[in-house]
Amino acid sequence: MPEVHISKKSWFVVVLPLAAGLLAVALLLLGLPAGQSLAQDPVNRAHVVVQFSDGRTAVRPITWTGTISRVAALKAAGFTVEHTGDAVCNIAGEGCPASSCFCTLNLWAQGQWKNTAWDESWPPPLLKDGDVILFRNASNFGDWGLTGKVPAAPVYVAASDALEWMRTQQQSDGSYDDGFNKMGASVRALVALGAASYDPDEWGDPSLLDFLASQTPTLTAYVASSAAAAGKLTVGAAWTGQTVTDFLGINLPLNITAFYSPTTGQYGNGSGDTAWAVLGLYAAGEDIPTNTVEFLKSVQKDDGGWAWNEWGQTSEVQHTALVVQALLAAGEPVSAEEIGDALEFIASARNADGGYGYQAGSSSDVDTTAFVLQGLLSAGHEPVGNWCATLRCSYLLSVQNEDGSFSAWGAPSLYATQEAIPALMHRPYGPLAHWTYNCYAGYLPLVTKGSE
Repeated sequence: MPEVHISKKSWFVVVLPLAAGLLAVALLLLGLPAGQSLAQDPVNRAHVVVQFSDGRTAVRPITWTGTISRVAALKAAGFTVEHTGDAVCNIAGEGCPASSCFCTLNLWAQGQWKNTAWDESWPPPLLKDGDVILFRNASNFGDWGLTGKVPAAPVYVAASDALEWMRTQQQSDGSYDDGFNKMGASVRALVALGAASYDPDEWGDPSLLDFLASQTPTLTAYVASSAAAAGKLTVGAAWTGQTVTDFLGINLPLNITAFYSPTTGQYGNGSGDTAWAVLGLYAAGEDIPTNTVEFLKSVQKDDGGWAWNEWGQTSEVQHTALVVQALLAAGEPVSAEEIGDALEFIASARNADGGYGYQAGSSSDVDTTAFVLQGLLSAGHEPVGNWCATLRCSYLLSVQNEDGSFSAWGAPSLYATQEAIPALMHRPYGPLAHWTYNCYAGYLPLVTKGSE
């Protein structure tokens, strides 16, 4: 039998038509018309923000292919929704039934972030990659809408990215470990989840709540270790909707009051313990003794600041911001002399980059800046409205890593990331001051994470 030789040119002539025919057959077998691409649609990513009438705010990342409406995006984010066309009637049980969508309980406004403002125009467009959409249910008709009432979208995206990075740090038993205190890191995770309205029973597998439930003796010892620990856990439990009087068998407010001295008004060992105890009681809806306020005032330093549990003579910026929130939570007016002096001390400690260090003159760090932001939000000295963008927010956004984490001592830090999340969500530990803030003349542009 003679040998057959096929030149390269002949090979292309023979093989390429054969390949084209096989591809056409494959497309027919897949149910696709000839000529349609097998390439998958690109995966798009967006963020859905929902603010309820009591101020609780949730942020959720979503992904999709093809096209998606706002209502579909809400459902993809895990919310139950009742709607009439594009009009949202009810989210997660708040609002009106679809059969009576525009009853007096439905004050849901919606919009999407465009450059520097929330766009509330109608009808709502389909989502695009990178969009941030927001739904807000006001408490009354006069409070309806988004403009000037909610923060700018970049802070929500930053908080969501930080939470998603935190998710990757969860241990196989559902816990968190920052290398210092496993229970403390897990409690801070609880607080961070509460700031963004996540259910800790659905966070991880096993979940964060599964871990805490499996560690009852250790958790009980943690609560009994200090008034600050008991107060912080109470904040996390209350923010995540747990029963604070029976949290995994522990009566948290009762554990806080075990540290109370009727004689001095303090909880535990000084102003640090007392501040967290007050904030825990505030989150739990409990009364705060009058002499506790007097105690905190009595240990304020001449420069307007406080030092943690009075261990040192130098005022600490971070602790001062915490005490401000505690005093406001206890009912002190913003006009009180002690609050004014504290705010002046904080203002004097601001660094050129917009951040704050633990003490005046220290280099800016993430957790101190976060505490300051929360303190100023509580005192009404930090704008909430989206037209305003301060150096404090800009500092936090500028130092966030591309993976969503925040760093301390030059490396991604679970501790710093957890501390930043409540501030980015504009959730102070004390009350959130609501007031109109006009800062058009002093507008400072927000920067995105990683920029200079």
